[in-house]
Amino acid sequence: MTVKKSSVSQTEFKITIAKLIEVAYSSKKGITTSIMLKAGNAKLTVNQNGDCVLSGKAGIVTFKGKGVLEELGVEVKRIGVSFKIAEDGNVEYSGTMTWGFFSVSVKGIFNAEELILSCSGLLCRAARAYKNRPAQIERQLAIAMGM
Repeated sequence: MTVKKSSVSQTEFKITIAKLIEVAYSSKKGITTSIMLKAGNAKLTVNQNGDCVLSGKAGIVTFKGKGVLEELGVEVKRIGVSFKIAEDGNVEYSGTMTWGFFSVSVKGIFNAEELILSCSGLLCRAARAYKNRPAQIERQLAIAMGM
């Protein structure tokens, strides 16, 4: 049973972005890696049903992110994240998540290669259920996202 709450912090949203990238990677490892490492722009969109699209110069990955959204404890209406990927692998991102009449926006930077390498073991585990994830995995995702 999901506990409903009324707000989501910026930190929770940043972790959610990392988790959604994990799910994309577990769905289509090669193309997700290419999208996140190829210089240029990429976009992640999520609708209220948890249907996700990660798109960039290298292609498009569609996947289900409902489990990740359920962890937040709010009924997400929409998530939109834009990524600007530099040649050196640094990724600037900005995103907004909307639920009910509320929204939260974030901006940040991370190194795509570091995220992929730090999460490579984690990403392989993404197929497991999202519930009861060890706190260590959550901390590693937070570190990878520059928090």
